[in-house]
Amino acid sequence: MKIDILDNITGFGKHDWQAVWVIIWFMAGVVALFIGFWTTTQQTALDTFYLLVSIIGLLCVVGLSFRKNIAGNGLGMLATAGEIVVQATAGAVGLMLAPLFNFFTHLYGVRYWSYHTNADGEMIPKTTNKYIWLVTVAFIGIGLALFPLVNAKLAEMGFGVIVDDGSRFLGMVDFFWINVLAFVLSITAQTAMILRYSFNWWLWIIVNAVWLIVNLMTGNTIFAIQTVIYQVNAFVGLYGWYRSEQLANNS
Repeated sequence: MKIDILDNITGFGKHDWQAVWVIIWFMAGVVALFIGFWTTTQQTALDTFYLLVSIIGLLCVVGLSFRKNIAGNGLGMLATAGEIVVQATAGAVGLMLAPLFNFFTHLYGVRYWSYHTNADGEMIPKTTNKYIWLVTVAFIGIGLALFPLVNAKLAEMGFGVIVDDGSRFLGMVDFFWINVLAFVLSITAQTAMILRYSFNWWLWIIVNAVWLIVNLMTGNTIFAIQTVIYQVNAFVGLYGWYRSEQLANNS
């Protein structure tokens, strides 16, 4: 299905609105993040570093949605390195695992994507088959089953990723399992993205919704705002990747 405005934004339409969209989206994101930073934090050095990492993250995800290798994976390495430092300085050593994983996947992506680009230097997405969907569902299922056990072992060594404090979302769902779901889905989505599968954006849309709940419940306003901004970009990325895949298959 073609949508004219999204075609123009993603570079497949009669008009080239890519640069205009990126500037508007990025500036809106920076303003929203700064408002959150100024009104909900003490503006400490660590808070400022959080803000800078979030801004780099904006550039990274928009680069990924437009299939730009260096802007996406290159800045992704920088952003995830910053997240590792943030978690380390905050004493959340276990939470360093996800950005550490993402750092090395972006490192791999820089080389892998370079072999699969078009004449404009944009990465060409891969078509997903039923086998890949089954592997993905199995990966998520295994991850959800094993993560609590792995997390418990890590906690014994002082590296627990998620703490089960008994809190519940809307009084019904254990916050612990919301965190587990967010962690497993984000790892899966990241892997699918680096491997160039367009369906990764469906996973990121779900991940963003779950992470928004996590950030709101933990009072992490800056990252909650960042998640909403990411969600807008995820829908643009979803459309752009599928259109690129469609055109590549028809050529």
